[in-house]
Order: sequence, then C-alpha cells, then structure tokens
Amino acid sequence: MNESELLATETGVEIHLYGWNDQGGFWHGPTEIAPALNGSGSILRKLRNAPGTFHGKLRCSVPGLPGMDFQTTVYDLTDAGLAMVHLDGFPHAPIGVVAVIPAQRRPHLRPEFAFGFVSFLSFLGAMANPDSELAINDHLESVLRTDTASTLIFTMEGSQLDSDTSIVASAYFENLSMAMLQWLCTKHAEPEAGHDHISEVSPAAVVCASAGDGRVACRT
Repeated sequence: MNESELLATETGVEIHLYGWNDQGGFWHGPTEIAPALNGSGSILRKLRNAPGTFHGKLRCSVPGLPGMDFQTTVYDLTDAGLAMVHLDGFPHAPIGVVAVIPAQRRPHLRPEFAFGFVSFLSFLGAMANPDSELAINDHLESVLRTDTASTLIFTMEGSQLDSDTSIVASAYFENLSMAMLQWLCTKHAEPEAGHDHISEVSPAAVVCASAGDGRVACRT
C-alpha cells in the first residue's frame, strides 16, 4: 500500500478533528484533516491483520524527538471506532482516547453516543477533573447536531504528559485516527435497505478492567 494513497471510501467528504485538552480543560478544532495515509500505513496494516479487536504496541516518531511505543486497543463498534492509548510509565488511566465516526456510518450513529463516550472516559479515569464531563458531553452533542455531513474524529489527551510526549502523542492520535478511518470504511459494507446489521454495542457498554501489566482487558 502506498502511504500517500487517498482514503478512497471517504473521498469528497471533509474530515474534522476535535480535540479535548484535559490539562487545559478546553476543546480545539475543528481541524480539517487531509484524507491521506501519510504516516498511517503501518498502523493500518496491523489493524487489518488483527482477527477482531486490535491490541498491541504501535510506534510513532516526530523529527527531533525520540520515537515512542503506544500500547493501543482499537474496537469497531460498527457505528464508530474507539481506541484507548496507554504509554509505559502510566500504568493506570490511558493517556488518550480516540473516537472515529465515518461519514458513511453517521445514519446509524446512536443518539446516546455522547453520553456513552463520556461514561467510558469516566470509567477509565481518563479525566483529571470530574467537572470536565459536562463540557465534553455538551460539546460532543453540539458537534453531532451541527456538523452532520463530515467524518468526525474526537481525541481526548490526558493531563499527565510533558511537552515532548504531548507532541508525539498528538501526532500519533492523528495517524491512528486516519488508519482507523480507512479500516472502518473498508471493514463493513453498508447494510442493505431494510436490513440493519448495526451492533447494539456502544462506548458505555465496553466494560474494561485494568490488568497488572497495564493492558486493558475488555468485554462487551
């Protein structure tokens, strides 16, 4: 696969990234992302080779900074993709969570997605300030209500990262989200009319328990 290959299934659709900075307690975006796989090809290959849910280490490098390995778990919830990202040295809460909602799946997005996403973050202990829950929920609901034609990417970056780690993590979240988008768009065909094959799994229904090695064991 050529890593500059366009995301054919999303060509002509804008991709908007919205990011929550937990340290500052604010949203940034939307940032329009080019539909290309630059830097994401190796991640996409590993996602495609996974028998189901992906769990493993993925590497990201930024010029001038040390490369980092991110322990990553990626789920296909059928109406969206969800990823948890851990980093060695931070054994408990994830350093970030990524949600990807392809435009082609927007008609099947469940109404309670925002609530489920925030509940998931709360369960993981991913937010340093519990007061963040309302701000995250309200912004998600607003974006889902008003940005109706785009592919949406939501990232949540934890507050425990130093500046260099934050730079690499931000680059990784973007690369991961583009790989997830291509993976999601090609993994499932659109349901035929009158045949809704969308799973009833939602972010709030993914029950996770932290294991001793920092992995997160999940079940639905």
